[in-house]
Amino acid sequence: MKFSSCATGLILFFFSASSLFAEDQATTGSAKSLAAAETAFAQESVEKGMRSAFLHVLSDDSIVFLPGPQNGKKAWESKPASEAVLQWHPVLAATSTGGDLGYTTGPWSSKKSAADKEPTDFGHFVSIWRWEDGKWKLLFDLGSDHPRPAGPSPELQLVENHAPHESPVTALPSMLALDRSYGSDRVRHFSSVAADLIRVYPPQAFPVTGREAAAAALAGAPKPNIRRTQGRGFTGRRFGICLGEYTAAIPGDYLRIGRKNRAGNWKLTLELLHPR
Repeated sequence: MKFSSCATGLILFFFSASSLFAEDQATTGSAKSLAAAETAFAQESVEKGMRSAFLHVLSDDSIVFLPGPQNGKKAWESKPASEAVLQWHPVLAATSTGGDLGYTTGPWSSKKSAADKEPTDFGHFVSIWRWEDGKWKLLFDLGSDHPRPAGPSPELQLVENHAPHESPVTALPSMLALDRSYGSDRVRHFSSVAADLIRVYPPQAFPVTGREAAAAALAGAPKPNIRRTQGRGFTGRRFGICLGEYTAAIPGDYLRIGRKNRAGNWKLTLELLHPR
């Protein structure tokens, strides 16, 4: 499903056009084309089924969480076809400076079969995409669940990053430092590391957007114990993803996305906590 969970330890993702694919290919990716790819993916899932849609869009080295981290293609190849219907659409598509990496987020809903009139489960997804050979491929996605929404979704927002260049050698330590500082005390360090339009996805609750609203949500939430272990990494620039594990009354997994702003500073732009 679009909503997935259960990573073990910390996985760090940093991507570089120079290390993963040719520069001329990377610069062709855009927030608009990423939103179109996500929308087409959702349409294919309804028309042909989730299994077919995922196998069509997953990157060869993608990761899914069913429940622990697995190779995406192998995991979906082993899953039988299902009558369940999963529907979703993006409300945000954001890309890195070079157009080589991006992420999408938006609401999802599911029902047991097409014959059912109304969905029974609801939530939000966050998907990470990589530009490969002239098209977007799904690298991994994680999600949260929440009650039935009371109103319509916001309009689609397209965001393309424009930040000073930072070499892969310095980018990874910068993002690691951001993640380590924030994770040690999320409430205390939030104001110094959060972007103005940060999105926070609390467990079993609706997403919160904006620094002020997110800070209030964090202050009133139980403090999870962030657990990190050495994980996989890729060299990269201007865009980083950290995925790890936390313990609390109900343990779970976290996803954090950092982006470099115009001033050249790394800022936390998204955090999702998902109980197992």
